[in-house]
Amino acid sequence: MSDVFARFATRAGRLVGRRLRRFLMANPRLSVWLGLPVTVIDRFQTPGDTLLTAAVCREVKKRYPRLRINCITHNAHLLTHDPNIDTLNGPETFLSVDSWYLQLIDARDATTNVLRPTLAQFGISDYEYRAHCYLTGEELARAKDRVAGLPRPFISVNMMTRNDEVKMWPQDYWAQLLPELKKLGTIVQMGDDREPPFEGAVRLAGTLGIRDAIATMGQMDLHIGPDSFLMHAANGVDVPAVIIYGGARPPACLGYALNSNLAVDIECSPCWIHDSRGEKCPYEIKCMRMISPQTVLQAVRDKLSSTTSHAL
Repeated sequence: MSDVFARFATRAGRLVGRRLRRFLMANPRLSVWLGLPVTVIDRFQTPGDTLLTAAVCREVKKRYPRLRINCITHNAHLLTHDPNIDTLNGPETFLSVDSWYLQLIDARDATTNVLRPTLAQFGISDYEYRAHCYLTGEELARAKDRVAGLPRPFISVNMMTRNDEVKMWPQDYWAQLLPELKKLGTIVQMGDDREPPFEGAVRLAGTLGIRDAIATMGQMDLHIGPDSFLMHAANGVDVPAVIIYGGARPPACLGYALNSNLAVDIECSPCWIHDSRGEKCPYEIKCMRMISPQTVLQAVRDKLSSTTSHAL
């Protein structure tokens, strides 16, 4: 009988604990009054999602500046100087939330912003969707030296993404676009060492650490690429971008207002296909082929003509 009672008491205690956590999370002012910190856990752990997790912390801190925030992430170096985070990778606290949007992926959601599910746990529904990267003076100075003397505008490009084939625009389309981009300014090739070589570009792909890559993005006048970490990094340093979405990911969920977000709406979109789940597009990613090089080039010209230099 004592074992049965002990199991019942344990289950009851867990239930009460979950309800208490939900109540305190939805009432952050009470958590502040009680002196309870909150942990925000970066569940997806990719660099782009780490910047989204930082945006969650910023929006919470903006409303509750006395709330202490602990952030757990594999990419702590990205958030080292973020003033909205009190501790990085400290022990998980009684109050904690997962920063992710798995429910949007599973539901193939086409309209809900990716921060909304996490911020809703804090009772926050009105917020600013943008990234912000906090860099040091030394990092900014090195970035400025990398492009010193090159003719403006600076246009960064990256073609590859982290394993998700459905997010990559066709290579033959890039081959048509890049010679036209050379006529507009200096092309700076960013990303990792998987980026295909392109004659005439300043190739920095695969040569920079992640923070130096962000600082270099801050020197650009425009970025062009897929939905990837560099899309978030560009937004984090206030650089506009032309982002080629195709149909796999909905710009309504992920797209930044500063950008030109090129997407198509077809019967299978948004599919939210992820290579890591063993998923493959059965239609040969036809949504990407529906976005022509001419469409991207026109978006680039429009964006360059409508924005002034955003270089730091």
